[in-house]
Amino acid sequence: MIQNRKVLVLNKSWRPITILTLEKALIKLFSEHKDGEPKAIIVDCANGFQTLTWEDWSKVRPQEDEEKLRSVNASFRIPSVIQLTRYDKVPTKKVHYCRKTIYKRDEYKCQYCGQKPSTEELSIDHVTPRSHGGLTTWENCVLACVKCNTKKANRNPLQANMKLLKIPKKPKMNALRCDYKIKDWESFLGVAYWIIELDNDNEEK
Repeated sequence: MIQNRKVLVLNKSWRPITILTLEKALIKLFSEHKDGEPKAIIVDCANGFQTLTWEDWSKVRPQEDEEKLRSVNASFRIPSVIQLTRYDKVPTKKVHYCRKTIYKRDEYKCQYCGQKPSTEELSIDHVTPRSHGGLTTWENCVLACVKCNTKKANRNPLQANMKLLKIPKKPKMNALRCDYKIKDWESFLGVAYWIIELDNDNEEK
């Protein structure tokens, strides 16, 4: 269970930037910059969000009913939030234009009939066919089931008397996706989600 624990990582300005496994978070806590400053410190959410080095954190005894990190001679509290000491930027994440992102945007659903067949029965359809000048872009590609794709053939939806469920758009995605229910994270994630527009690989860079 402890190996599966996740740790929220904040930058120097207290903005969440990523989620790490406990093992990787501990590596950050034990690593130092060239001048000896630790690369990360622990945020003690139970005590006014004070920040502690691992050395200070290790002196605080865990409660009887909480999970513990155990060594040969001691037990330690498990950190849930850490803060990087010299990183004040928010990373931008480019999500590549690929099959996975299209499937996710369209919720694994045919954008003509609304059915959710198996992934093997879904394909990416060009709304305006490439033979008619249609481009491979967010706005011109949607998921379609085999039946609808066959019916539409080499035509646009108007010509095929078909209607899209929604207009395909370039999606927006949370830079930090959180599916974990961890109480200590609520103070940071409740107000600190930020939206980063996804880059379209077909656009000019």
